[in-house]
Amino acid sequence: MNISKSFAAAFVTTLGCLAFAAPSPGFAQTTDVAFGQNVASVTYGPYVRFELGGARHDLSEGYWLPPGASDPRVNFKPIPKDDWRGLAGSAVGYDWQNGFRADVSFFTTGTIGLTAPCSSVTNLTPCSEHADITDASIESSGLMGNLFYAPFEAQGSTAVLQPFVVAGLGFAHNEMGPWTRTKNPDNDTVSEGTVRTFEGASSTDFAWSVGLGASLQLTRPGEWPVIIEMAYKYYDYGTAPCVRDVVRCSIFL
Repeated sequence: MNISKSFAAAFVTTLGCLAFAAPSPGFAQTTDVAFGQNVASVTYGPYVRFELGGARHDLSEGYWLPPGASDPRVNFKPIPKDDWRGLAGSAVGYDWQNGFRADVSFFTTGTIGLTAPCSSVTNLTPCSEHADITDASIESSGLMGNLFYAPFEAQGSTAVLQPFVVAGLGFAHNEMGPWTRTKNPDNDTVSEGTVRTFEGASSTDFAWSVGLGASLQLTRPGEWPVIIEMAYKYYDYGTAPCVRDVVRCSIFL
């Protein structure tokens, strides 16, 4: 079974964004903004950041190709057991302080449990004659390059609060744990038990993300620039195969 096109709508808090080199107080900048005067330290240069958040998943579809040459494709509708799972990451990047910064991040997610009842069969036989996936789990990790753009900073604003948009491209390693298939009431195959457990599988797939958020600088001019960010991101992790060494089952992430 293949479960494909899962997206994660993730709320992410960046716990720290620190330049490697402390800025000189003489380079501190001041600007008048709607809520008063903000003074921001220079954040030009390399930085590191750490992320912690939660992701809500929509597993769009899955399918199973039985081993027989004439057997139909059985489609599934994956249903997450949990509303949210954790998301964490770390990154190293560079800030040009002209509205653009970029970094390379490593991310990992918590494990999400799911069921996947049969939704349709290609030969139009009813799902009651086939099987449901009654227990499974998936987790993902990966590497992604991210480009951030802060439009007001690009126009010369040095306010401590800066909204931004972000897009990322990379790879996700998706791993499905052991999963259980349970026959439905009208399934009359006698060569298999009612309940079977299969060994899971893993694969690496193309991944991407887009999002928007805002960053708030916490430190004063001349100090190490420490920034906290809040962002909402959409992730697509690709697919997770369900059967080791046989591309007959996938879940779209």
